[in-house]
Amino acid sequence: MRFFGIGFLVLLFLEIMSIVWVADWLGGGATLALMVLSFIAGVMMLRHTGLSGVLLAGAAMKNGGEISLYQMLWPIRYAVAALLLMSPGFVSLVIALVLLLPIKGKPIAQMNTMGGTFGNADNPFRRAPGGSGDIIEGEYTVTTPSEKQKQDYIEHKPD
Repeated sequence: MRFFGIGFLVLLFLEIMSIVWVADWLGGGATLALMVLSFIAGVMMLRHTGLSGVLLAGAAMKNGGEISLYQMLWPIRYAVAALLLMSPGFVSLVIALVLLLPIKGKPIAQMNTMGGTFGNADNPFRRAPGGSGDIIEGEYTVTTPSEKQKQDYIEHKPD
């Protein structure tokens, strides 16, 4: 925990220095405009992901096949990048852009707490192998009321 505090202070110092360097290089107005645009982009990203990021991670865990670590961590990386874009400074902007890079990994097998893989018999919503996914099996019967039942309903209709 001691290193976390030191790292935070170093990051804070680098953020201030990056603002000063960019303001010296581009000018104060352009630096302020870049910081406001970065903040707006971060807010829009957080509004976009919201609860859907959590649901996306849950869906990726339950899809029954193999999943890459990238797919599991993408919603978290996206939210952290949005928060970093909202912070003033250009070091956090660079870190946010690195987090948004499409770095993919090899698929890993999913393991649940019981030691089995997700998507086997313990998941009732898994698609059957080889199925198209568009067919819902079931039986139904169409019943039409007889004329006498219709007449009785009309005569004894509750008010």
